Amino acid sequence: MKIEAVIVQNAVRLLGLTLIVLGFLFWSGTALSLIPLHMRLGETLVALLWILAIMGIRAKAPAGLIAAAILWGLVVVGFGMTMGGLLPGRAHEVIRVAHFLIGLAAIGLSESLAARIKRAITPSTAE
Repeated sequence: MKIEAVIVQNAVRLLGLTLIVLGFLFWSGTALSLIPLHMRLGETLVALLWILAIMGIRAKAPAGLIAAAILWGLVVVGFGMTMGGLLPGRAHEVIRVAHFLIGLAAIGLSESLAARIKRAITPSTAE
């Protein structure tokens, strides 16, 4: 399971970097046609977060961390899907910053879960 955790963790890192770069392109007013791609990649990142949560259950990671990952995934998807209609005009910058921070938190949760999973695996329990 350690190898799988490393693979999922690195996929989250790659997706996270891609999402951040796309997000800053959108902030600058360019590449707006890639917003649907950004949304699909964000959904994929959340799916990977949930996969890590399932792996965390198997690795006996703390229940609070697992619950936080599952709930935070719902927050990411819900906020991402509705953010376009929140605080129109100049005030929308607050929503953009919140979206950025919510996404970073999802990446951070993925990192925490992957670390716990890898620590929980000992040579006698490695698959």
